[in-house]
Amino acid sequence: MAAPATTPIDLNEPAVASDYAGVATRAIALGMDAAIVQGALLLIAGLLSLVGSLVGGVHFGSVEKVLTAIAWVVITAGYFVVGWSTAGQTIGMRAMELSVLTADTLVPPRLLRSIVRVIFLGLCIVPLFAGFLPVLFDRRRRGLHDMVARTVVLHADAVA
Repeated sequence: MAAPATTPIDLNEPAVASDYAGVATRAIALGMDAAIVQGALLLIAGLLSLVGSLVGGVHFGSVEKVLTAIAWVVITAGYFVVGWSTAGQTIGMRAMELSVLTADTLVPPRLLRSIVRVIFLGLCIVPLFAGFLPVLFDRRRRGLHDMVARTVVLHADAVA
């Protein structure tokens, strides 16, 4: 697998259309990432529930349920933000040989840009994945979250 892009590439050679990741490749990577992070969280929740039942049971009230849901969302978002900000890839993106990069300098996004991207990624998913429709029509194959965060998703070999 190709290494993540950590230095800017020559911007005098513009990326061609085939360098941008399409909807199918991105969907597979997102599905892999969802399976990884949600599977890990479900495993942890199951283990904590088992331990709780062994010590007499744990019963959550409304506040505890809300705090648990918030923690679940923060951990899920953190998985994406850390991957994008450090390597320009999540585990699923690495498996599919994709990199998320800033649209102007083609380096992995910094923390704030990754946070904006993950917030809008969630908002793209809520209306039946409608926020991904621009990927089908945009010349750089960007979803709404990419447009707002000013990022692009390229095949890793295009930035090597």
